[in-house]
Amino acid sequence: MLALKSIKSLVAFFAISIGVANTFAQAAFPERPIKIIVPTNPGGSVDTVARTIARSIEQNKLLPVKMVALNLPGAGGTIGTRKVKSSPADGYTIGIWHLGLVTSRAMNIVDYDHTAFELIGSTGFSEIGIGAGPKSKIQDFDQMAEISRSKPLNFATNIGLPVHILPMIYANEAGLDFKFVQVGGASQRLASLLGGHADLGIFSIPEFINYQKTGIRPVVLFTKERNDKFPDIPTALEQEIDLNIASYYLWILPKGTPEPIKTLLTESLREASNRPEVVEQLQEMGMVSKFREGSELEDLMSDILVRSKPLISKMGLRK
Repeated sequence: MLALKSIKSLVAFFAISIGVANTFAQAAFPERPIKIIVPTNPGGSVDTVARTIARSIEQNKLLPVKMVALNLPGAGGTIGTRKVKSSPADGYTIGIWHLGLVTSRAMNIVDYDHTAFELIGSTGFSEIGIGAGPKSKIQDFDQMAEISRSKPLNFATNIGLPVHILPMIYANEAGLDFKFVQVGGASQRLASLLGGHADLGIFSIPEFINYQKTGIRPVVLFTKERNDKFPDIPTALEQEIDLNIASYYLWILPKGTPEPIKTLLTESLREASNRPEVVEQLQEMGMVSKFREGSELEDLMSDILVRSKPLISKMGLRK
């Protein structure tokens, strides 16, 4: 792996040709601020990760220009991802999103998926699992399985996003019956469980910890191994359900972005995510600040797409 300083020097020698009709302008990259498209409102976890990384890049001079976050919420994140997709492939527009990049395609909400972008990688993740509310009769996985096999369990979700698609895959492969109820984002899902309107919902490990006093409790985790905070809670892998997956914070570029630019941005994001102040801040929020290469995530995302499409068609959910 090339050192970031060496990559900067290398990129400085590359003339990035930008076609305008038949005329080509030569410029070193970067020479102006880089826009980060955030497909949510300010304040959420995706927005927080974007701004934390951008601030670290600026403070540590990992790039000679600023990275400026631009929030483009709406349509389940697809307004923002469309903006990235349609932007010039010159490195000056970069996006951050999650596995909604493939679940929106599985739902046929958009006609593109992760392969329509240059997938840089992930600068962190949050481990997740299925939990029950304080008014639910479900206390553990065995009860969830027993009740679900006799009647559908109401599952609070946000239709078409990972919090819907992942438990749908799990339920199908575990032989369980979930009735998915559209309620919205994380705060609405929590309220639905606290009010007894739904039996189950997806939450992150930090949320399970923070919500313990409310009675929200995990029943199965999508982690590789049992979590130290919840040693009695089984994983999907223990039940031979291949669902070791987390909520990743994915960085994307327009397709066709020149390799030297992609390499420079990749190394800048990697170095920022490993900075002590970033690791500490994300840990305080219950996230893991660990960089994963885009190539490591491509197969996982393709797998979600393949496993979810027939289920969505079968349930009549595709638009």
